[in-house]
Amino acid sequence: MAKLTVLGIGNILMRDEGIGVRLSEAVMVAHDWPSEIEFIDGGAGGLNLLNFIEQAQAMLVFDAADMNLPAGEYRIIEPDQIVDDTPTHRISLHDEPFIETLKLCEQFTRRPDFVKIFAVQPKDIDFGREFSDEMQAAFDGLLAAGIEFVKDCAKHVGLEV
Repeated sequence: MAKLTVLGIGNILMRDEGIGVRLSEAVMVAHDWPSEIEFIDGGAGGLNLLNFIEQAQAMLVFDAADMNLPAGEYRIIEPDQIVDDTPTHRISLHDEPFIETLKLCEQFTRRPDFVKIFAVQPKDIDFGREFSDEMQAAFDGLLAAGIEFVKDCAKHVGLEV
């Protein structure tokens, strides 16, 4: 079992919304990580992430988040810093936000004690595969920061990287 799970979330068919998946993939191939670190493509998220969250000892998440920042800027946050303003009456459960899925795990089974989120401000979440110019310009810096984020968290959970 992995000691650290790195989860990339996002819809790669909606431009900058796919930053979590693409950034996680880039971080994975940019360094020779120990086998105790597992990288998972969480796709668009939702309830299909329940098993990954329940089984994780420690979890890092890469995701897009609207934080009213300039496009391509990021913040490292913890789940309790997120205000969930999702409507209580959803049309479909396949669009369950990550934070709601995390809360369900906490309520009904278990969630990891250590969860950190690398949240990136998107510019354009319209349909398309390419990043906005702003996100593309920020990507190399996000990659460098993402690698350091995983290294720092790996050390925090006792892994040598």
